[in-house]
Amino acid sequence: MDSLSQFALGAAVAQATLGSKLGPRAMLVGGLLGTLPDMDVLVHYSDAVASFTFHRSWSHSLFVLSLASIPIAWLFKRCYPDRWLSASAVDNLRSSAPSYAQWLLCVFLVLITHAVLDGFTIYGTQLFWPLNIEPTAIGSIFIIDPLYTVPLLIALLVAFRSRHRAQGAVIAGLVVSTAYLVLTLVLQSSVSAITHASLQQQNMSTENVLVAPTPFSLLWRLVSIDKGTYYEGFYSLLDEDQHVEFVQYNRNSDMIDQYSDHWPIARMDWFTGGKISASQVNEQLIINDLRMGIESSYVFRFSVGHLGESGFEPQQSQQLPLEINTDRMRAIVRRTWDEHINVLP
Repeated sequence: MDSLSQFALGAAVAQATLGSKLGPRAMLVGGLLGTLPDMDVLVHYSDAVASFTFHRSWSHSLFVLSLASIPIAWLFKRCYPDRWLSASAVDNLRSSAPSYAQWLLCVFLVLITHAVLDGFTIYGTQLFWPLNIEPTAIGSIFIIDPLYTVPLLIALLVAFRSRHRAQGAVIAGLVVSTAYLVLTLVLQSSVSAITHASLQQQNMSTENVLVAPTPFSLLWRLVSIDKGTYYEGFYSLLDEDQHVEFVQYNRNSDMIDQYSDHWPIARMDWFTGGKISASQVNEQLIINDLRMGIESSYVFRFSVGHLGESGFEPQQSQQLPLEINTDRMRAIVRRTWDEHINVLP
């Protein structure tokens, strides 16, 4: 999820666990701690695919975060200034300092919930690193979704302005945001059933299917991966017709298979669960991540080698800039409430 959502989640979790001890400062501590795993973006690799696929790996591992909680909690216990402890709103008596166990619980929950929340997006979070397990990419929620974040922000505002209501407010915010997260799973399951039914009716593959939402989880992008082709379609929860029309595109899987021993290609194939396509642009072999973006406007595209008269020359990958098809983006927004809108490129 985006940094604001992670900050809000961390702040709410910290307030719920240590708010009675730290007062409003618990929200600041939790918010900053909640963004800590994403600091791995500061680690740069020479290869663009490496930078892309090692993000959300070790820094989001449940094993690493659990172990990291131990020294981080010790540092907070040792270094947190006593003068910053909260005063009781009832009798103005100074609260006792949080115990190490309380710090450990807070730090652990803030870090773990960050990683788990990221697993609900489509990017790919390696929750079980260093085990060679495919990234978790449930894909039930868009990377920026106000319906998840706003309840947390409202709860934090209430908690900041009223200490009497602080604990109840953040708990309510966490319940509402979590309930919405569960709702996205229910909606995804429903849309997935419609997607598979439509694919079967049109004799298309249902073995590797992507069902991913846009913000607010009303409009869903659907992709079915076949050996040499892939199909893209859209379904809105506001549609009256539950039949989805798909458009077929060429994956150029022959190029993917032929050069699969080149690390960036193999890595992208593994990281995305096979949801990639290849194309040749100005003698450059381009690998597209089919999960994020739309046809002709994919967010993550990488040049991985040169295709010339002498054959394929492997190169370190380079990320290409996003090419936004503004007309199609506007059409897709309108597609949310009008199923007759043409979203073809």
